[in-house]
Amino acid sequence: MVATVCRYSKRLALVVLALSASACAADEGAVPQPSPTVSTTVSPQPGATPTGKAEEAVLAAYKGIYSAGRRAEHTPDGQRKPIIAPFATEPLLSRMLRGIVALRAGGRFTWGTPVFHPFDIKIEGQKATLHDCQDNRNSGQMDEKTSKRVLHGSENTHLVATLLLVEGAWKVSTLEHVREACSVGA
Repeated sequence: MVATVCRYSKRLALVVLALSASACAADEGAVPQPSPTVSTTVSPQPGATPTGKAEEAVLAAYKGIYSAGRRAEHTPDGQRKPIIAPFATEPLLSRMLRGIVALRAGGRFTWGTPVFHPFDIKIEGQKATLHDCQDNRNSGQMDEKTSKRVLHGSENTHLVATLLLVEGAWKVSTLEHVREACSVGA
């Protein structure tokens, strides 16, 4: 079954999902429920590495939301949107901004960087999707006052991102955590 970002991202040590989880908690019920699917293991296929300029641009935008999110966390409210906007569009952009506010209000910030394992990148016109089998064991949330790491991620985190081509630039519009397991190199 596909899990909603709101329901499962609080357990993930992903910058983007952690931020959107905080935002989702602020507006319960605002995220549509994806339809159920059968749970199976998904493995990136050899040769699924992106090629070509469009695929490289899609991947750069996807990876960019993570570093932009971390930078924006340590920036005053009014200065966050310009940091994230080059990589994200609606509805993810607003979720990330609300998520940062909620995360910081809770006295937390993110630490670490996920290890990306993108696969199944598809581009159709001005829309792209990609799957990622992230390893988040070296990332999570940290308490601002104590600097204690309070959440750690896990490996084989299956994410699906949808990107849109907006004014000539690829931007992530949605990011979902999928309950289906993924496996790197299997």
